[in-house]
Amino acid sequence: MIDFIRDNLVACIVVGITFAVLILIITVVVVKEVKKRHQANLDKMLTDIPIISEAEVAVTETPQGVRGGDADLKWVREQSFGKENIAEDDLQSSQTGDNQMKKTKEDEKKVVAKAKTTKTASKPEPKTTAKTPTKKVDAKKTTAGKTTAKKVVGKWVVREKGEGEFVAFLHANNGEIILTSEIYSTADGAKKGIATIQKNVGEDNFIVYCDKNRNYYFKLKNANNRFLCVGETYPTKSSCQSAIESVKRFVDATVVDEVEKDITLIKYVLPADDGKEKKSGYAGKWLINEVEDMFIAQLYASNGELLLSSEAYTTPSSAKSAIETITTNGVNGNFIIDVDKKGRYFFKLRNAQKSTLCVGETYSQLAKCQSAIDSVRRFLKTAKLAD
Repeated sequence: MIDFIRDNLVACIVVGITFAVLILIITVVVVKEVKKRHQANLDKMLTDIPIISEAEVAVTETPQGVRGGDADLKWVREQSFGKENIAEDDLQSSQTGDNQMKKTKEDEKKVVAKAKTTKTASKPEPKTTAKTPTKKVDAKKTTAGKTTAKKVVGKWVVREKGEGEFVAFLHANNGEIILTSEIYSTADGAKKGIATIQKNVGEDNFIVYCDKNRNYYFKLKNANNRFLCVGETYPTKSSCQSAIESVKRFVDATVVDEVEKDITLIKYVLPADDGKEKKSGYAGKWLINEVEDMFIAQLYASNGELLLSSEAYTTPSSAKSAIETITTNGVNGNFIIDVDKKGRYFFKLRNAQKSTLCVGETYSQLAKCQSAIDSVRRFLKTAKLAD
């Protein structure tokens, strides 16, 4: 037998595994059948149990001979003391119960009446006095009878930009420059100019501009359309308008007494060969464009590039007159170059009294800004006003 198994080991293993699987299958089938029969018997038992509703329980009479509650207690007393004694005791108990119930009702009435009286007494009488109006708190706070002005965050700083060139800068509380004044010949003149700026900011004399690079900036002017100061450049119109709101908040900041040195103003120098005659292929033109009910004179190159924009005027004739003034001072080279807070260069064209006539675009390099001035001067010499 052992030799047979050794010779046919694989076949024996296969037969053994087959028998084991068969036994396992039979076991599973039997267990399922037993569970199924058990469940069927359980369901049948539950079905045979009668279901009594609450209504049927309520109307079911108590079987004879079965007492409960007071009936059992009365039966015990009769057996112990006799029916006559029990009847007399029940009569006395009934009278006592009636008296007790009557007394309880009278006590309840007294308690209710007392509660009503207490509630009426505790109810507050309606006030007939007039309501005192709420006093509004002023922006100024008083301390020990003294009025203290609300503290303004930010500061005005006057800086010397060059020899005889002074500019006032408005800083926010984080030190950011949000407004730059015009150039004044003295530090005192710049400080007096701050008062003028504050007045016109209060009158909301702002104008928003867009340059050829789609950057937005604002200018502040007085009632006579005279240029007072210019803001920084911003990528969107909404951010430029937000900067205007910041100026309104900080414009009343204190003025720093000390004048700082900030020699960033660069004077434009005429090219050495400017007086030589050259064959000019420059044919620029002037256009007077209407922008939001205002008129602006704009200088364009021969390729259509915008080179220069004048201030805004209320009439076309005023803008036309500005072209002559701009041309004269531009050809004479009355330019200065300045740097904004982001390190970008821009130019201003001024008259002999150093009043700004117009402001140029911004450039990333000084050489590009100087080249732009050269282009402006070349086209100013030949540009004509288009119809």
